[in-house]
Amino acid sequence: MEIVPASFPCEPVAESIRMICSIWYMWSNMNKTRVGMIGAGARADAAHYPSLAEMDDVEMAAVCDLLEDRLNITAEKYGIEERFTDHKLMLKRVDLDAVYIVMSPALLDPLITYCLKQGKNTFIEKPPGIHVEETRKWSRLARENDCKTMVGFQRRFHPCVTQAKRIIEERGKILYCMAAFHKHGEWESCWDSLTNDVIHVLDLLRWMGGDVKKVHSVAGQLYSNIERHLNFYTATLEFERGGVGILSSNRTSGGRALYFEMHGKGISAYGNIPGIRGIDHYMVLKDNQPYQEAEIVMNEQIIGSDAPQTHIDGSFQMNRHFIDCIKENKQPLTNFGDAVKTMELVRGILSGPQLPPAF
Repeated sequence: MEIVPASFPCEPVAESIRMICSIWYMWSNMNKTRVGMIGAGARADAAHYPSLAEMDDVEMAAVCDLLEDRLNITAEKYGIEERFTDHKLMLKRVDLDAVYIVMSPALLDPLITYCLKQGKNTFIEKPPGIHVEETRKWSRLARENDCKTMVGFQRRFHPCVTQAKRIIEERGKILYCMAAFHKHGEWESCWDSLTNDVIHVLDLLRWMGGDVKKVHSVAGQLYSNIERHLNFYTATLEFERGGVGILSSNRTSGGRALYFEMHGKGISAYGNIPGIRGIDHYMVLKDNQPYQEAEIVMNEQIIGSDAPQTHIDGSFQMNRHFIDCIKENKQPLTNFGDAVKTMELVRGILSGPQLPPAF
């Protein structure tokens, strides 16, 4: 007996599936945040491109860099079709929800000013300008053009920092905190190491303790007589809500170190956060607890042992925060207006007493 296969309306079903897939594809792309990247240097490639590439709801729609070889290498690496050497042309031709500007501080002002005047949500790396007046101008332009803005202070988003802060604040305010950032010999390579680099932990102190009402500082040079290159900064910050924060930074130390302390009511957290896999961690002591019984939490316990490098120092979490704020129509934590307060602290410390060189 011949068996005849049953016939099904395969073509109509297939056509329906194709239509559903097409609609889904269009919907998913319509809901993606389209980002334009200005700058394809080392910092952008280490932190921002890979972070955004992880996000299914983000499309890196265009990239701009003056160096065409670097531009094309980066664009090929991340599958970006639209490539430019002129940022104005990029904004004219490509519809973008946000712009990342990852450039040297001295080159930022015309780029940021133009993007904000075009109404583009804007992310920049630290420092937020070369002086506080520049940051104030950007903050004003952002308000006038209804732009979401963010500065790359990723230490606020470090998994150890955010978790430790939450634990301490369960008992009340952080009324005593400290942050330190030490390096060896790097003050010769930048125009102002406080503004250019140490600002990371100065901003972290503000985030831990709140707004600052008064600064007591002293700066100077150790083992160096290079004119106008300060290489240590020490400051005590009086917070408006009470309590103090302490900044410690020495650029002629034995090597790079980055750590913090937060103290609440009968509870303290001590964190080591250089951004190195297997090293970053924090320790919590409670109610006169013996040191040997302190709880130690490794970074990998929070983010997972196989987390990408960008998750270790808070870079991914920071970028995720910026994208979420754009989607939710709210200002990011480290917006330009908030960054003005950190830059005012920088100026306050640089305006303080400076000791003569010591050898």
